[in-house]
Amino acid sequence: MKRETEMDERGRIVIPSDIRDELKLRPDQKLRIETRDRNEIVLRLEPDLEKFITELKGCVSGSKIKPEKLKEIWGVEHSHH
Repeated sequence: MKRETEMDERGRIVIPSDIRDELKLRPDQKLRIETRDRNEIVLRLEPDLEKFITELKGCVSGSKIKPEKLKEIWGVEHSHH
């Protein structure tokens, strides 16, 4: 889905409501921002560490690799609580 939006004087960009709804974005949700090819800005949903760990518990039972290490291996940043 392609949409147009504008940046305000403070650098803020509004994500259109239909896109927020489609992606189930919520206020204060963390997003990762990256640049690509010097003319693109990419926004990605920042994974929720607690949800990620919960979803992995059944997948990795008996594994010696902790869920936090899997995120590191997969290149997903997380904060330690």
